[in-house]
Formats: sequence, structure tokens, C-alpha cells
Amino acid sequence: MKHKSSGVTLIELLVAIAVLAILLSLGVPSFNNLIQNSRSTALANEIVTAFNLARSEAVRRAQDITVCASTDEASCNGVWDGTNGWIVIPSQAGATPLRVWDAPPASAVIVQAGAAGSITFDALGELSSGATTLSTRFTGCTGVQARSIDINASGRINTRRVNCP
Repeated sequence: MKHKSSGVTLIELLVAIAVLAILLSLGVPSFNNLIQNSRSTALANEIVTAFNLARSEAVRRAQDITVCASTDEASCNGVWDGTNGWIVIPSQAGATPLRVWDAPPASAVIVQAGAAGSITFDALGELSSGATTLSTRFTGCTGVQARSIDINASGRINTRRVNCP
């Protein structure tokens, strides 16, 4: 009488491990792209949230409201470069910020076209300084993982994917 053995042979186990290794080597780069895209989108969305808050508060309060980079979370004294946080603050002297955002992760890069440093919405929700663009990305950015935040003179905000520089 023969005994039938059950189980997995060493060869079958090695084949399964090889197939798993191949699948992982194909999936990991795609997962990294997904993470980069998610990080860029999240950063752009945080900045757009600040612009939307500033625009709505400017209309609600009938006064100028500014979004600007800040090193001290109380005044407009930073530059849009990814090393500073940003604030939404009424434009009159001595005003208290309405909301404060911490600096993004160290690998973030934020660039404002024209390098004005601050973006002010007037009582009509329009830009006082004219149209502007900010771009956001993270170091190691490839393909279309960067984001462009465009604000036209009427205050309309548009976010789009753009190629990394």
C-alpha cells in the first residue's frame, strides 16, 4: 500500500517565491509613483484651501485678506519655497492670522511665479496684485507629478498636473 504524501515540495515553494518577487518588483515602482502623486496633490490642496479661505473671508468681511509665507506664524515675512509655513491674515497692520499652516515636509518645493511673496484678495474676491501661479512638487519628482495652482485676476483658482522641471 502506497502512502500519498501531501504538502508543498521545495521546488514548488521556490517557484512561488520567484513569482512573488517578480510581482513585487513590478508593483513597487508604481506604488512609489502613487505616493508621489498623492503627496503633490495633498500639498496643492492645502495651499488651495488657504486661498479659498482668504477669498471667502475677504468677501465676507469686505476687506483685503492676504495669503503669505511666514517664518513666525504671525506676519508675512517668508518666501514661497517650501521651507516656510503660510498664513491667512487680514491686510491691516497688527492683524491676527485667521489660520496658520505649518511648513511642509523638507522635500517639498513651492515656487511662486514673479516671487511676490503674498497674494491678496480684495472685498470682491479678486486678486489685488493680478494673476499669479504657484507650483508644488517634491524632490525626486518625475513625469507629471508636479502641480500648478493658477489664480486669475478675478480670483478663480485652478489646479492642474504639470511636468516636473
